[in-house]
Amino acid sequence: MNMRRAFSRSCLLLILVSFVMFCAPQKEYTYNKFILGTLCEIKFYYVHERSAREIIDVIDLELVTLDSLLSYFSEKSLVSTLNRNGRVKAPSDVIYLLSLSDSLSRLTEGSFDVTVAPLLETWGFYKRTLNIPDTTEIKEAKKLVDYQKIQIKHDSIVIPEGMKIDLGGIAQGYAADRVALILRQRHVKSAIINIGGEVVVIGRSPAGRPWRIGIQNPRGEGVIETIELEDFSVSTSGDYEKYFLINGKRYPHIINPKTGFPALDFVSVTIFAREAAFADAIATAVATMKTATAMKFLDSLDIRGIIYYMENDSLKRVEIP
Repeated sequence: MNMRRAFSRSCLLLILVSFVMFCAPQKEYTYNKFILGTLCEIKFYYVHERSAREIIDVIDLELVTLDSLLSYFSEKSLVSTLNRNGRVKAPSDVIYLLSLSDSLSRLTEGSFDVTVAPLLETWGFYKRTLNIPDTTEIKEAKKLVDYQKIQIKHDSIVIPEGMKIDLGGIAQGYAADRVALILRQRHVKSAIINIGGEVVVIGRSPAGRPWRIGIQNPRGEGVIETIELEDFSVSTSGDYEKYFLINGKRYPHIINPKTGFPALDFVSVTIFAREAAFADAIATAVATMKTATAMKFLDSLDIRGIIYYMENDSLKRVEIP
């Protein structure tokens, strides 16, 4: 009888402890840092402060590591070493990212291409001094742009002489996915990750509703529309982010790898996907397409997208599908 009472009490105690842990108020924790060439903002909700601080440390280490591998601008990064030497041994994460980039390049028929760096250099985007090249300069730069010439040999990456890789069109989305994985592995149920406009949300907001994400007004102040997300990712590319304005003409930093010219047919592209890396790369690719082509492409793959473009000096919007 005593054993039964003791057992009942222990079960009751376990239930009470579980109930208290489950109902304990979750606190908000944040991480803000300029990394991977952009501002990273993370907000998540967790019960235990000590564990939350440990999660933040793990996230910081992951992002610093990714920056040391993927940054185009750091001379010590793995990407810069590859661009200098034409060959480098790479960890499995980088091999995976380049393999993913290759798949997305094929999916977009070359509209997304991580070897676009020579064209960005030719146009002066890296030095932030616009140089409008002539057709000969563009033709010479285009000879060095071809994702199919990247070779992955076991744990090594090899590129032809003169070719340069810039992972800026997918690295931030990939980093957001990595942060989301860290949070999910530690049972975080509510979080929002924003790395340079590549957004991943986990679960719902603390209010119990889907997360509300604003799309920036590409031709004005503030937000042009608000979308709702739950356990999903979204990426926005806009011609207002990095651009030159010469004689009233806007030259955005997104280059069409096929033509060698800046993407002039879009204003803003927002892509929805399960993974931010996928959304990031597709948004980059769609930005280089004419609106009708972009709509057909997204519809054929059942990818949700919102495109803003100019027509007769008026801002137009189309959503697919």
